[in-house]
Amino acid sequence: MRVLFLVQYPRQAPSPRYRVYQLVPWLEEAGVECDVEPLIRESDYAAARSAGMYLDKSRMLAGGFARRVSALLRARKYDLVYVLKGAFPYGPPIIEQLLRTGNVPVIFDFDDAIHIHKKSVSHPFLDYLKSTRRVGQVAALASRVVVPNEFLADFAREFNSAVTVVPEAENTERLVPRTPHANGSKTVIGWVGSSSTAKYLTLIEEALRTVCDRFPNVVLRVIGGKFESEGVRAELVDWNFDQEVQQFHDLDIGIMPLPLEEWSKGKSGCKLRQYMAAGVPGVGTAIGYNLELVEHGRTGFLATTQDEWVDCLSTLIERPELRNTIAAAARRDVEQRFAINVIGPKLEAAIRETVDEFRVAPSKAAGRAGRSVA
Repeated sequence: MRVLFLVQYPRQAPSPRYRVYQLVPWLEEAGVECDVEPLIRESDYAAARSAGMYLDKSRMLAGGFARRVSALLRARKYDLVYVLKGAFPYGPPIIEQLLRTGNVPVIFDFDDAIHIHKKSVSHPFLDYLKSTRRVGQVAALASRVVVPNEFLADFAREFNSAVTVVPEAENTERLVPRTPHANGSKTVIGWVGSSSTAKYLTLIEEALRTVCDRFPNVVLRVIGGKFESEGVRAELVDWNFDQEVQQFHDLDIGIMPLPLEEWSKGKSGCKLRQYMAAGVPGVGTAIGYNLELVEHGRTGFLATTQDEWVDCLSTLIERPELRNTIAAAARRDVEQRFAINVIGPKLEAAIRETVDEFRVAPSKAAGRAGRSVA
């Protein structure tokens, strides 16, 4: 069986890394030959995620679209085309429509609430070309939709009756647990993300200020973004894929604040799950998939109000033995629920079922929409 994966970014980006790249070795061991083609090449990734550089970004997108056309011409050589977040992120879903017309089975995977508009930080000049309606359009064109949580599944079922929930996997062989931490001269509360998501730290700014005032040895380490606030001792560190494991291991506590809005319900707890896998006790906002991911008080903590954030962080700061207990329980939970050898079979089953159904009845296996999208 041959599958062509069309992703938007190379493996440095979290979405394709977690949804596709890290599962490819397992799939190939299971007999699924995989070709992965990113829209933006690895050499262009840093520029693509930077502000400005509009001419360079236009060139990248033009080259990416040309490669998508090339992939379209080769699509019939594959048993299935797996599209992550859309073959091309702007304008109408032309590639997916042509795949449907060409009678090629397609799985559409989206792992964020991209049907809810969020202004782009890296390339706002292209926002006017985005349409939240295209998510439903692609879902209706696909043979199957694969998503990581029930919130996104409920949305997808409005457009397609064949929806499979495949949670995000964690590479537990790469992201190994740290050794238990003892009380040191400094307690590091860590956040890992990007320039576009660092703004969510402002949601718990008051709590962070209170904690820093209460505990003089506490510092907030911001990895991959920028955050400054009077009264919050912050260290800014560049995220580095090759150093990522050590960056997690250097944390005493990990945090994942989210806004209390519908968009957050589409998140799949990536940061919290990474903390858990690395043996770092985490605190996240009590919303969406976080409520399923974390068992409050056993594998992490969940908070909503500023006072709750202060209480959770203070408890972990004051009780290093509890940090280690939670870290161990969280790591076991990730191994049991999200390891690649657990998630890989779920994705393989969705792929094989889609291909088998398409071979039996191509017309029924494509576009089984719950409702049409104009």
